[in-house]
This record gives sequence, structure tokens and C-alpha cells, in this order.
Amino acid sequence: MGTGLTIVALLIGLAGLIYAWLVRQDLDKATRRLDRYNRTLYDASEQIRKLEERQVVTEAELRAEIARSSGRASFRSAMTVRESYALHPQAQEILAAYHMGGCHSCAVELDDTIAQVCTNAGVDVGQVIGDLNTLLAGQPGNGNGNGHANGLQRVKLPNLSLEL
Repeated sequence: MGTGLTIVALLIGLAGLIYAWLVRQDLDKATRRLDRYNRTLYDASEQIRKLEERQVVTEAELRAEIARSSGRASFRSAMTVRESYALHPQAQEILAAYHMGGCHSCAVELDDTIAQVCTNAGVDVGQVIGDLNTLLAGQPGNGNGNGHANGLQRVKLPNLSLEL
């Protein structure tokens, strides 16, 4: 009788091990499926982030183009740094002259307004806006018309020259 009970116990134990192995296989399968779903979700999230970034850049470029084509192009304190870069390519040089966005230690957030950036840097907003608007003074459709042929007026020259 003791041997029969031992055999039954061994069979129950074996059935338990087989069941545990099957559950482990199902768990591994579910884990792989969950990993695949997470990768897909991450990829979709990354694509959405890139599309949102592209939309913000396009919006800033369109605002700048509308301002230029309407003849009302001017820098304003409520304008974002990104919009100022889109309005005139040398706006970055003007901000860099005030140590706002010119190097790693004085980087600015592109979606902050010029007023926020100036306040954070402790710089007079009116002075920066005035200097930025001098970039537009020589462009066609903005007043005196004494700009260069390509519409760009060099305001700040680089302080570094490389000779080969």
C-alpha cells in the first residue's frame, strides 16, 4: 500500500511539473508578445514625437514667411526663438552675441519666447529686439532698401577665421 501511495504521489508531482512547464511556456509566449507590442508602441510614440517636432518647425517657418510676404516682418518679444531663427538666418548670431544660444553653456530652449530668454539671461529685451530688427532693416519691403542683393545684412562677423 505504501508503494502504491508513493507511485500516486510521484504521478501527481510529475503532473504538477508538466503543468508548471506548460504555464512557463505560455508565460514566455505572452512576454514575447508584450515585448513586441511595447516596441511597436515605442516606435509609434517616436514617430508622433518627430511629426510634432516637424509641425512646430513648419509652423514657425510659415509664420515667418507670412510676415515677410505681408511686409510686416519684425521681431517681437512674444516671438519664440525658433520663429526668430526662421524669420532671419542671422538672428542666431545676434542672440549669441548676448550669450543666448551661442554655445553649450548658454543654450536656449527654441520654444521659449525672446522675452523669456532675455529675462533668464538678465539682458534688456528692448535692446535685443532692436538689434534683431536691424537685420530686417535692409531687406526689400522693409523700409530703406539698402540691403545686400540676397537680402541678408551682416551684423556680427565671426571672431574666428580658419585658413587652410
